[in-house]
Amino acid sequence: MMNHIELLAPSGSKESLVAAVMNKADAVYLGGTKFSARAYASNFTDEELTEAVDYCHSYGVKVYITINTLIKDEEMEEALEYARHLYTIGVDALIVQDTGFIHRVKRIVPDFELHASTQLSIHNGEGAMYFKEKGITRMVLARELSLEEITHISKDLGIETEVFIHGALCISYSGQCLMSSILGGRSGNRGRCAQPCRLPYDLLDRTGEKVASAYLMSPKDMTTIDFIDQVVETGTASLKIEGRMKKPEYVAATVKYFREELDGKKSPDHREKLLQVFNREGFSEGWFKGKTGKDMMAMSNPKNSGVLIGKVLENGSLRLEKPLKKGDGVRVGDKGLSVPPLRKGNQIVDAAGQGDIVFMNSHDRLQTGDLYKTLDTGLMEELNSTFTEKYGRKIPLPASLYFIPGVEATLTVTYEGKEFKAHSRVVEVAKKAPLSLERVTESLHKTSDTPFVIGEIGIEAFAEGFLPVSELNEMRRNVVDAVHAYKVGSYKRTLPDVQLKDRMTGSGSRTAPVGPEMQNTLPSFQKPKRLVSVATKAQLHAALDAGATEIALYPFYRGERFVGFSDVKKLLMEKREIRIFIKVSNILRTELHGVLKKVRELAQVGEIAGIITNNVGVIHALKNEFQVIGDYKLNIFNSDSLDFFGKDLSMAMVSEELNRKEIKDLKGKDRLMFLVYGRQELMHSEYCPVGSTVGGMDGKTGCNEACMTGGYALRDRMDEEFPIMTDVFCRSYIMNGKPKNLLDSAKDLKSIGLTAFRIDITTEDAEETREIVTAFLNEERHEVADFTRGHYKRGVE
Repeated sequence: MMNHIELLAPSGSKESLVAAVMNKADAVYLGGTKFSARAYASNFTDEELTEAVDYCHSYGVKVYITINTLIKDEEMEEALEYARHLYTIGVDALIVQDTGFIHRVKRIVPDFELHASTQLSIHNGEGAMYFKEKGITRMVLARELSLEEITHISKDLGIETEVFIHGALCISYSGQCLMSSILGGRSGNRGRCAQPCRLPYDLLDRTGEKVASAYLMSPKDMTTIDFIDQVVETGTASLKIEGRMKKPEYVAATVKYFREELDGKKSPDHREKLLQVFNREGFSEGWFKGKTGKDMMAMSNPKNSGVLIGKVLENGSLRLEKPLKKGDGVRVGDKGLSVPPLRKGNQIVDAAGQGDIVFMNSHDRLQTGDLYKTLDTGLMEELNSTFTEKYGRKIPLPASLYFIPGVEATLTVTYEGKEFKAHSRVVEVAKKAPLSLERVTESLHKTSDTPFVIGEIGIEAFAEGFLPVSELNEMRRNVVDAVHAYKVGSYKRTLPDVQLKDRMTGSGSRTAPVGPEMQNTLPSFQKPKRLVSVATKAQLHAALDAGATEIALYPFYRGERFVGFSDVKKLLMEKREIRIFIKVSNILRTELHGVLKKVRELAQVGEIAGIITNNVGVIHALKNEFQVIGDYKLNIFNSDSLDFFGKDLSMAMVSEELNRKEIKDLKGKDRLMFLVYGRQELMHSEYCPVGSTVGGMDGKTGCNEACMTGGYALRDRMDEEFPIMTDVFCRSYIMNGKPKNLLDSAKDLKSIGLTAFRIDITTEDAEETREIVTAFLNEERHEVADFTRGHYKRGVE
């Protein structure tokens, strides 16, 4: 048996919760009706949550509640009240994303354990250390990390971590995806992702020619069932199964089979059964062992694929390689059906096995091709049987019995070092039929509607006498109920006095003014007012020609035409009357410290006005050396978010998901900057659709660097095109097909209190760049053929 490690199960419904507990999960995670990143799961009302928490705790199973969405100012007090409620009912930890919410919770209930959601994109040691210093107990690491990286953070740095071991993958780094939000108003950061990654796309080259067409952004589900011991060896604290939207049978299967693997009961059947329960063109190993390109993608089918069990022949017969029975679900291509009775020779049968050739006894007929079983009714029944009884798994309580005529009978149970006693009325001297020891213990061993049952009974004293069996039953119930009440009650809490302080101020975390004292100890920061971010060398020259004096450069894009470190170095050496800001990658894994070294080397050449990044690891490493501006995917969503970072950030970009009213209501706008023009970055991904198709990359073959020729784009079903950009770290960026354009709204933006603005030039040519920069600097409108106003008018739910 391996060292004990937490097995953490999803519970999107009451049935799934029971399935997880009955199959021996150590902990479960679930959401309430609000602030949960799975808004479309069944979720739990407040009353149901209390029942769920008590049920889990009666088995010693921990409960983590997801409040892992971004929270608006107008929702903050409700979210905090919800946190208080969860604290009192005994929830073991909150899984959180919103930094403002984290900041406030640590003030009102400092000892409430917080787990940093994967939505916070924690992917390097520096980032993990930063959140630990901010009071976060556990880091749910980005799913893109390798076994070695997890080991470094968990063991070398001694940080409590949690990793996903099975289930669906997001193709973008979690918390870094705006695609569903920007295109359809359904924000993944608010639990309403429409999953645009599961749709078909064409890949276009720089000439506009289609060079690939498939579900190019749809990854297979991942599993570690074949190498779970290697994951355990990383030193992670918790193994997390994805799937709050899945059926309870899925929860039962994943928990059951992983529990058996962890307990040393290994079987090749586990993988096969997991495939049968749900898969998308098989499983991948995720990112644990490095990049595998197209091998990790379900490019033909984004839905449950089933398991290959045979073929449909030309004459309509089924040649089986695996068993099939009536009621199973099958498909060939896109057509699926429920299996009717089968005809084997001259017989009608309900089941057939390997090697059999059978016909389906119905008018429905499948086309010729590979036959997949999408539903195995026998397996579903087997899994369902594991959670039909809410208290089917019993915990025996060792007990002792005192039963002597003339005095009260006593049943004593010792549990967790505490003694629980229950008494009967006085035992009578038997006149006719005395109760034997066997009869007494038989009554005491009966089960109850709790997890507990009286186990082995030691006899303190016994002599035959008489008591009504109802008295024995009541004595048993009383002691078992006392243990149950103690177990559940031991998790309950009373709110600390410190939370009153936050309530009474009425201003939450802003009891101290946000001003100079919040800034870091570096020289006073001259905030940029009109910041121009460019990508290519041609754009840089055009921006300078147009009069831009505050320039942001990202020297990590891949390709000769893009600005590189040598270009930045040259610009710094020229000592122009311009202020240069360096954008540092939002994702930096093993390359983090190499990049930090390069940035420091640039600072030796000339003055860097500031660093722009979403990368919390970069913030942690550079906060005492540079002025740092948080980029828009740092998700500054409410007035408390900046206070979380305190003096570590000089400024931050406003979230791209807030509307005008929500921005207007933000406090501390003197430290905020707003994007008025540019293609928003919809996805930042370890996966590259160019490299995995025309680049030829798979698990065995490296990429041919097709992206270096430039100009690739995705095209969706609505004929919208999304430019693809790549960086020197072989990561891809899916950009919005339409630029956001609020250049005509300068007066309105100022009227709501904004004073610092930025434009992002990405795919524009030199002439477009010159025109846009000129309009920006002069506060003029600029006509763009096809553009969006982002969320400025509409916002997100």
